[in-house]
Amino acid sequence: MKRLTCTLLAATVAGLVALPLALQGQESTTRGFMLGAHLSGASLTLENQDRNNAGGGGLIVGYGLNRNITLLLQLDGAQFDEQSTGTVEGDWQMGHVDLGIRYSFANSLRRWVPYLQGAFGYRSVSVQDPIVDNTQREEVEISGGGLTLGGGLDFYFTESFALDVQLLWTGGEFNTLRVDNVSATGFDVDATSARFNLGVAWWP
Repeated sequence: MKRLTCTLLAATVAGLVALPLALQGQESTTRGFMLGAHLSGASLTLENQDRNNAGGGGLIVGYGLNRNITLLLQLDGAQFDEQSTGTVEGDWQMGHVDLGIRYSFANSLRRWVPYLQGAFGYRSVSVQDPIVDNTQREEVEISGGGLTLGGGLDFYFTESFALDVQLLWTGGEFNTLRVDNVSATGFDVDATSARFNLGVAWWP
């Protein structure tokens, strides 16, 4: 009887200690489906050339397997400030498609969650209605694969809605050139791009 009384007393004390934490509830979540949208400031540097700046936005779709690991697809697009480079004039744009993974340093009782992100992807720079050597074309595009690394910080307004601040770098090569409907390969142009994204994330 004495042993049973001690066991019940210990369980009651443990319950009273845990009660404030239960009442506090979760401040953030990283599990399940995640949707995000953001504005983006981007830049591109080709080999030894000067950096070109661009602005745009993007979308993120992800799924949190657990508190720490999220699989994601991220799409970013931007338009360059300069509309003329070398002998090509037109509407210059850049796009990134990243398929990767995010590791969140998550704590459900905390409103802020930092994370690291890595991805493999596809990157392209296109010129709409370009003028190439004084000749009008429909489109010029250079493209290739890339590796993206970076990280960010989610600050939660509610358990499932957060401000998302993100900084990413993508390295790789452009190895395909397309002019209108004609493509050519066999060359390598080193390229480094960066993205600073500011937006929101939602776990519905």
